[in-house]
Amino acid sequence: MKIDEINWKILEMLQKNARVALKDLAKEVGLASPTVSERIQKMEYAGIIESYHTKINLDKLGYSLGVYITIKIRFGQTQRFQEFIQTVPEISECHKLTGRDCMLLRGFVRDPKHLEDLNIRLAVYGELTTSLVLSSIMDGKIYDKPF
Repeated sequence: MKIDEINWKILEMLQKNARVALKDLAKEVGLASPTVSERIQKMEYAGIIESYHTKINLDKLGYSLGVYITIKIRFGQTQRFQEFIQTVPEISECHKLTGRDCMLLRGFVRDPKHLEDLNIRLAVYGELTTSLVLSSIMDGKIYDKPF
């Protein structure tokens, strides 16, 4: 599917606010609402738009510490770890890596004691390196044009 400037503008606006009114999208890109709706549907069918999300302020829910954890998984534990990590509510992302560490995890905890408990549960599978997020410079980049 060809992504032209209008589609990029639609994608940019949907990334900023997935609940933006169709009439507002149409006005911004200079097309009729049915045309914009058709473009969105085509991008959904093509897999360019995979889903729509709600961004939750976890700090307001009591999860004020963001953490990144890398883990060098013990030999023979990868499959068990991959199954386990999907059951850990504090972890929101898990990525396989190249290099020394096998996985990069992103998560949120309430306080240092909660982080200690999380690290104890994860350390069963390998060697951890844990980093606390002090602040976020860029969170949820909005892609507006081809890189």
